[in-house]
Amino acid sequence: MVNIKKHSSQASVVIIYLATMLICLLLFGFAAVTLLDIFVTQPALEAEAAESGTSTEEEETVDYSDATETILFVGADGQNLNAIVLLRVNPQEGTIAIVPVSKYTIATVDSSSGTIESLFDTGGISYLKTAVENAFGLTCDKYIKITNDGWAELVEYTGGMTSYVFPEDLYYKDTETGDLTSFYAGNSTRTLWGDDIRRIVTYPLYSNGEQTTVQVIGEIAVALINDAFESNAASMKTNIQNIFNTIYNNSDTDITSKTFAAVRDAYEYMLETASSPATYRMPRGEWNSSGYFELDPEAAAEIQEYFGLTSVLDE
Repeated sequence: MVNIKKHSSQASVVIIYLATMLICLLLFGFAAVTLLDIFVTQPALEAEAAESGTSTEEEETVDYSDATETILFVGADGQNLNAIVLLRVNPQEGTIAIVPVSKYTIATVDSSSGTIESLFDTGGISYLKTAVENAFGLTCDKYIKITNDGWAELVEYTGGMTSYVFPEDLYYKDTETGDLTSFYAGNSTRTLWGDDIRRIVTYPLYSNGEQTTVQVIGEIAVALINDAFESNAASMKTNIQNIFNTIYNNSDTDITSKTFAAVRDAYEYMLETASSPATYRMPRGEWNSSGYFELDPEAAAEIQEYFGLTSVLDE
């Protein structure tokens, strides 16, 4: 009888021991699985999700093709033309194609024929715009004729120009204004601002006259824009509304708050992503004995191709 009780007691102890061990194993196993999930599985899943999200963002592309436009930019002091450039701005591709235009280019508006300068004298900016469009066989989506003060303020926002190379020594004093133009050939030794640039592009004593002036305008446009994108893009993006206000308040322009708002995101995107976007191309032609520029018959087609307009015009 004693033996039976003893065996029964030992069996109970074994059962209790085994049950305790099983419960401990379950508890420790659950704890281990929980800790594994917290410190290993979840971080791994989060990292994978983050990586997946990043690659998804990288694969996504924004479409700003509708913001591509041709802009006629004119610097003028009253009726005195300082510089004329055509700009083909493509935010999607991050490019700005530039064509400097001589004010002595022969063009026509309706039945009137003459230099762009003389047509401007006759009919103002509307005649100038039409003359350029007719000469190059394209449409200017927008135009800007900016004053000297507006130009100086606009260059402030770009951060000035530092990488320009002077083609020759410049030394000239304007007897009417007292402005002194004084620079040596070679790399610029300081940052050039709006008034400096205006004096460079209106310098009257270049060795090859207007031919050099047109080339200088193209080179300056490229240097100014690329310097801005390389060194001052973040500031320009911050001040993009002020840049528009400067243009609007100091220009004869068809750009409005509405048309600016339509392309603002595209221009901000370009400032974030583009690097050294500007290039320029000289229009091909001949200078006649009167000092006027006659475009080559193929010049318009070449500029249209340079601007990426060929396929559009063919449609």
